[in-house]
Amino acid sequence: MNFKQVEAFRAVMLSGSMTAAAESLHTSQPNISRLIAQLERSSGFKLFERLAGRLLPTDEGAALFADVERAFIGLQSLQHSAQNIRRAGTGRLRIAAVPSLSLTVLPQVIQRFRQQNPDVAISVHTNYSPMVAHWAASQFCDLGLASYMGDVTPGVRTELICDVPGVCVFAKGHRLGALTSIGPEDLKGEEFVSLVDNDGTRARIDRVFAEPKDYRKLNLETPFAATICSLVALGLGVSIVSPLVAVEYLHMGIEIRPFRPHIRFSTYLLVPADRPQSLLSQRFGVLINEMLTQATKDWQ
Repeated sequence: MNFKQVEAFRAVMLSGSMTAAAESLHTSQPNISRLIAQLERSSGFKLFERLAGRLLPTDEGAALFADVERAFIGLQSLQHSAQNIRRAGTGRLRIAAVPSLSLTVLPQVIQRFRQQNPDVAISVHTNYSPMVAHWAASQFCDLGLASYMGDVTPGVRTELICDVPGVCVFAKGHRLGALTSIGPEDLKGEEFVSLVDNDGTRARIDRVFAEPKDYRKLNLETPFAATICSLVALGLGVSIVSPLVAVEYLHMGIEIRPFRPHIRFSTYLLVPADRPQSLLSQRFGVLINEMLTQATKDWQ
């Protein structure tokens, strides 16, 4: 007994004739007859009888058909399940992200993603880039969004999806508003709101201010670029942040200017290296790539 024989039997039962069954399966009537004969031999009983020119199932054939229908209903359920998984994915999507993204761009990406995948459960975990990489490598999260990559993290695949030059942020009415671009020398004597010491981006910024003539006041620091923008808006200092973060806080009363030399603010997409990427993870990765590209087109 094989699937083609069972399929032919079911088609005959549903249509009432060999000819109609052949048409529904896009084959010939002799082929259907041959498959039915093979199924009768393998099952050990007749499936149909001819009565007054009509093809009628035997009691044994009717009993077999009941089981066949149950099997086909199960198969159709599997087909529908596969279609649903292909269309909408399944399960939970766990995202790890640095604060500069989870507090700004990421909620907008999740909003768009939920419009396309309304039934997917999503959890967001926020931490520094090294921990984001660890979460992705350990498969605690399906994907990660990090700001910098230091030492190579085993067990994770990395893709640079965004790289933009930083901007100087200051409160409205500040003297820096008269400048079209800002360099290290322009911030001499200014209170500078920094990221915390162990942040990789902080190290890149500090290297630009290595000369004594570029001395800044360093009395304020915070782990979050979003907090930096809030402090700047209150007139507590100036800073350099990603434009993706800065534009989210313009309404609070900050201004932005290009900073020279460029300090690059990058975003890396991280996925576990030892596990196939799920459909949901792939879709989210494509979406955030598209939205970051759109958001940064004026800052390249």
